[in-house]
Amino acid sequence: MQLRKTLLVPLLLSSPLALAQAPVEDINDPNRFANSGNATMGAQVYEQIQQLRTEIMTLRGVVEEQGHQIRQLKQQGLDRYIDIDRRLAALSGNAPSAAVDEVDAPEIPLIGKNADGKSSEKGAEAPTVSNATEDGFTTGQPSIDYANAYGLVKSREYEKAIEAFKAYVARYPDDRYTPNAWYWLGELHVAVEPQNLEASAKAFQNLLSAYPDNNKVPAAMYKLGTVYFLQGDKQKARELLTHVIDRYGNTGNSAVKKAREFLRSNY
Repeated sequence: MQLRKTLLVPLLLSSPLALAQAPVEDINDPNRFANSGNATMGAQVYEQIQQLRTEIMTLRGVVEEQGHQIRQLKQQGLDRYIDIDRRLAALSGNAPSAAVDEVDAPEIPLIGKNADGKSSEKGAEAPTVSNATEDGFTTGQPSIDYANAYGLVKSREYEKAIEAFKAYVARYPDDRYTPNAWYWLGELHVAVEPQNLEASAKAFQNLLSAYPDNNKVPAAMYKLGTVYFLQGDKQKARELLTHVIDRYGNTGNSAVKKAREFLRSNY
């Protein structure tokens, strides 16, 4: 009897019925439980699965929309920052972006006239140039020419100021105010409409390469980083702004604070 049982088990396992594959079921079929008498339960499970899928797709859409809104808010924040910079500059008479380490105006006495006709020193008005060269902006006197260009900035004649500073750096490549002139050019090319970001970047790069020890270098590095950001090169912008923090973090330079704020707000 024991022998029969021993022989019977292998025979049953090797039979076609035992080796038949399990039926393949479609989980998306709402009637898959019909044959088992659980049609209602099966339909409910199917409905729940479909509802979960719909909710997941909805959530994905919400996440994508929120991501888009966050990117928009960052860009709007950057635009507002630049606009506020310009407005503050217009009110204070400084550069178009004076929030970062203001460019020092030259200590040059500009001659004007009081109501009584007597001469007086006035820093806000540029002197009248009577011996300008063919470019219309240089006179052969660097201090006067720089003051004239600076006066155009203060009167918000940015296009003319760009031409004046371009003439200045061309004629006086090694003057004491040439680094500041390059800095102004970098600022002004962002202040005008439409912006010329490529020209702005080149101006700041010229300052950094030709005058690496000038006191405007930290501010120029920071500004160049923001220009890279506006150009869409966010990785390069991050690297330069981080370099400003690493190199000048212990100096108390205002460019360091601005670099930290920019990185915190945009990355």
